[in-house]
Amino acid sequence: MKKIAVILMLSAVVLSAQVRIIDTQVLELGNNALQPVFSADGKYILYGSDDGLYSYQLKEKKATRFAESGYDPVMDEQGVIRYRIDNYTNGYRVSSFPVYDSKTKKTDILAKNIRLESAPKITDHGVFYIENNAIKNNFAKATQTSKPVAFTLNNKIVLYSYGTSKILTPAGDHPHLWPSVSPSQDRLCVVGGNDLYICDLNGNILSEIKNARAPQWSPDGKWIAFMRDSDDGYTYTASDIYLVKADGSDLIQLTDSEDLIEMYPQWSPDGKQIICDNPVDGKPILLTLEIK
Repeated sequence: MKKIAVILMLSAVVLSAQVRIIDTQVLELGNNALQPVFSADGKYILYGSDDGLYSYQLKEKKATRFAESGYDPVMDEQGVIRYRIDNYTNGYRVSSFPVYDSKTKKTDILAKNIRLESAPKITDHGVFYIENNAIKNNFAKATQTSKPVAFTLNNKIVLYSYGTSKILTPAGDHPHLWPSVSPSQDRLCVVGGNDLYICDLNGNILSEIKNARAPQWSPDGKWIAFMRDSDDGYTYTASDIYLVKADGSDLIQLTDSEDLIEMYPQWSPDGKQIICDNPVDGKPILLTLEIK
């Protein structure tokens, strides 16, 4: 058995002077759950499955399907869920952005059949996308001004902030993946090649962490969670979750797995939990942390 099995039997495991795992759960959601994420209020987990998109209420342990298909669901504090649907028209992939209100059970469409130039950014206050070399957005009603967002376009970073944009290439000629702006809006993290770069908003590198993928800022901006994964050319063979401070110091390994594959870490809004994708059996791993 792998070491995480030991974690399941202990009340707390000290990983460093600053971080403790105080609980680990393997979530039984009743179906194959893919790339789970927290809702903005932390009460739900959203995930994809073979037969659609679901929201899982943590307190009541109840899963509800709200869409027959889709990707990248995000739920705001009002219970409104935004997500993406892809279709093909005349051989081209086009995307639509539905909005589902979990209170009224109604679905509207923000934008329909758009041919995108890069992966969109779906946030809890709106959807950002690039169409015809222009950055566009569809905001929900009565929302605050957008925070800076980062895209990838032609393997480079596009940083969009309050109506202006600029191209950044901190990793040089390497493809730039998973770019995101810190909650404090003064830093950017991105994977270039297979390494994690922490930069300022002008693309100047502040720190570099080798072999790090799918980075996610903690809600307070003090930590970045990421995965270190490996494959045999056909399928994933291993993956574990790590933490690193926003300044690149204090690298901490959270999981040490042999028979589970923890991937794509996602923080809870209060920064006390991390949920991980588990492609082995579709049962997400929920880590509860104490961070000092």
